[in-house]
Amino acid sequence: MSAKDKINTGIETREVSDLTPGLSSVQMADEEIPVIDLGPMWSEDEVGKVLLAEQVSTACQEIGFFYVKNHGVPDSIIADAQRVSGEFFKQSEETKMLIEVSGSSSNRGYIPLFGEKNSSVAKGDLKETFDLSVEVDKDDPLCQLKGGLYGPNQWPEYPEDFRTVMMAYFEEMTMLSRTLYDAFAQSLDLDPEFFLQHLKTPLDICRLLQYPPQKEVLDEDQIGTGAHSDFDCFTILWQDSNGGLQALRRDGIWIDALPIPDTFLVNVGDMLERWTNGKYVSTVHRVINRSGNQRNSMVFFAAPDYETNIDCIPSCLENGEASKHAPVTSGEYIVSRYEEVLI
Repeated sequence: MSAKDKINTGIETREVSDLTPGLSSVQMADEEIPVIDLGPMWSEDEVGKVLLAEQVSTACQEIGFFYVKNHGVPDSIIADAQRVSGEFFKQSEETKMLIEVSGSSSNRGYIPLFGEKNSSVAKGDLKETFDLSVEVDKDDPLCQLKGGLYGPNQWPEYPEDFRTVMMAYFEEMTMLSRTLYDAFAQSLDLDPEFFLQHLKTPLDICRLLQYPPQKEVLDEDQIGTGAHSDFDCFTILWQDSNGGLQALRRDGIWIDALPIPDTFLVNVGDMLERWTNGKYVSTVHRVINRSGNQRNSMVFFAAPDYETNIDCIPSCLENGEASKHAPVTSGEYIVSRYEEVLI
């Protein structure tokens, strides 16, 4: 991506100017991306919840990223999901292409190397992915909504327990996302039900990723995942120990968002930035796998029900300030963004 390129966000176009040229990055400073303890969310510790909300608010306004510990997801669930993910990706390309995403009416399934890109000038991302979401019967009226965002998942025949394991992981991520929605509501001084009321059939997506090693990177338009901002409400990332994720600081410097054991990394998406009128920032990020090893990660994109109205939260408007964006439904916004990254 050139220093003057733009990231197209469908409804609006975000200028990504004055980026650090090329592929350089720096190690993040201590607490630059804070680690937030979710423990108070599982307790009656009201003082702890207030502190947690303040930490979330600060992180979302300053960097748009934060780690969470004491998240409640069992290690065994994470390990099982990583096991079946690895076994799936080890199969032949021919086998994986049997459930390639173009064969799905609802954007579920496998995407091969170079099958997706996050920038108009990129040459295709160096990654393989598998997407799954809420299981919706093909005859459900939700499947008739524009964009094919609801529908049945495509499942591989091998590993045999892939579906069972990944739906268990998806359920854990769903529960964690609801805890985070609650934390976001508290951080914005909103009623606890403000977000939760819009999660009857949310537009959540779970994505498995495998990146080949790219020890020598010669072209900034051909990396693991090109520079982009997420278009969901927020994202929950599990990443292995190889690293490679980089976030763009406001001063135009890329920082390494290193993996921290026993945590998930959470980042604000464009939808939440719109909802908060820019108070919470959706930060541009990318992946460059220089580790020399295969990199694996699991991403959960959290987004509310299709018909949820994404309009500026009144408490995010200063006196006399106007909303920066026209209202749009969650589904309309995602549809406007989704096809941008498919070649």
